[in-house]
Amino acid sequence: MNALSKTNTLRKSLLLYRFLRYRKGFGVHSPFAFSFITKVIDERCPYYCYDEIELVRKELQQHDNVPVRQEIKRSHGELLFRVVNYFKPKRLIQLGSPAGIGTLYLTAYASDLQCTVLEEKESFARQTCWTIQRKERTFITVEQGDYRQTFPKALQEMGKVDFIFFNSPDITRAYLEEALKHIHSESVFFIEGIRANQEMRRLWKELCLREEVVLTFDLYNIGILFFNKRLHKQNYIAFF
Repeated sequence: MNALSKTNTLRKSLLLYRFLRYRKGFGVHSPFAFSFITKVIDERCPYYCYDEIELVRKELQQHDNVPVRQEIKRSHGELLFRVVNYFKPKRLIQLGSPAGIGTLYLTAYASDLQCTVLEEKESFARQTCWTIQRKERTFITVEQGDYRQTFPKALQEMGKVDFIFFNSPDITRAYLEEALKHIHSESVFFIEGIRANQEMRRLWKELCLREEVVLTFDLYNIGILFFNKRLHKQNYIAFF
């Protein structure tokens, strides 16, 4: 068996393990975790906003210079929506937005929000502005610039943050350390691409061990973090 075959076999075994472990909440003793798995991760209600957002994606795909392929895929976007719709955060930050599709999923549940979207690339930020204007999301602020300056500034201005959507391949330990200074007991981190590269895999493992982090959900490419000290520390691996 060559190296590629071994890798594929290992991946299939891991996916099967994820499918069996905690499937539909089986084996989960925490009421909070059970509710989150059954009502958010496994929930499949076809919310009206899904198709509306995907119509915008199709419209963007007609233009060759729009980075739609780098955007969050539909299933991940739907999960992102379900998470924010479940917890109803009011102060949100998104780090990284190629074209604004993830932003639409992030903010579709309400309009009385304070949402700041950060993007380093000027063309990506410009496209995100067009997308959110297309859906008249006037409560969203888009800031373009180096994350090393814009992220600490956005965190400082917001004070305590309810929800952070990390949607950039350029996430570093420094950004996560800065974000942890602005959490409260009900804060939630949603991290896209926790297995995108070796550095992200290492960062995810480190986060799971952090004292501030109480509950984690590993959905293979998505990581979700909770910080409520009333919960028991646990790292869940769930099928998604």
